[in-house]
Amino acid sequence: MENSSSARLDAVDWRDNVTWYTYETQFAKKVRVAGKIVFSRLARVECVGLENVPAEGGCIVASNHINNFDVIYLSLYSPRFLHFMAKVELYKNPIFAWTIRLGGSFPVQRGEKDTWAMQQAARVLNRGQVLFMFPEGTRSGKKAQLRRGKIGAVKLAVENRVPIVPTAIFGTQHFQPRLKHSNTIRLEFGQPLDVPALVGPPPHEYGTFRELTTVLMERIAALLPPTHRGIYGD
Repeated sequence: MENSSSARLDAVDWRDNVTWYTYETQFAKKVRVAGKIVFSRLARVECVGLENVPAEGGCIVASNHINNFDVIYLSLYSPRFLHFMAKVELYKNPIFAWTIRLGGSFPVQRGEKDTWAMQQAARVLNRGQVLFMFPEGTRSGKKAQLRRGKIGAVKLAVENRVPIVPTAIFGTQHFQPRLKHSNTIRLEFGQPLDVPALVGPPPHEYGTFRELTTVLMERIAALLPPTHRGIYGD
């Protein structure tokens, strides 16, 4: 009997007892306004292709990942509010957890299949919101070389019938938080990739997701300087 009770307790996910937002909260709106004022003083920001982000409806913005500041600049300068996954360790501090939760984040267990996180991502998309993802799954660091993409973004796009906007950020590898315009950061949003139209009818196999992920990563690479396209270079 004890084993049965323990199993039920282990099955309880603490995330089910917390409110996760599928819209832009008033707190997030104020932070975006204030944050843009502050971070525009720390870097010159060049934005290209803002019109490529669909004005409405669910979609995924998928970007390369260089530095922790990537998510800040992309969130501030995106034409639409971005929801994003954050590693579960960031929610240990209750104040920080409250802040990023109101800012559109939700937790994911990295390095394992996290069904809850995928379900929350689907809820965001099904409510016509924008989900932001880093297909590489980790930062490339100062070398800023594009790494092999994981299939999660494509799989979510297929399952929820939404497009993916290939996106590139460049310049954060040199970022220094000084009150000078000594940094230049470039954000470029590419034309949406209609993944549902490309994938065909189900069932969909791993190989299909892998091939479409390569297409997505090549689209992201094309937005980056040739010397930083990593394994997706010519």
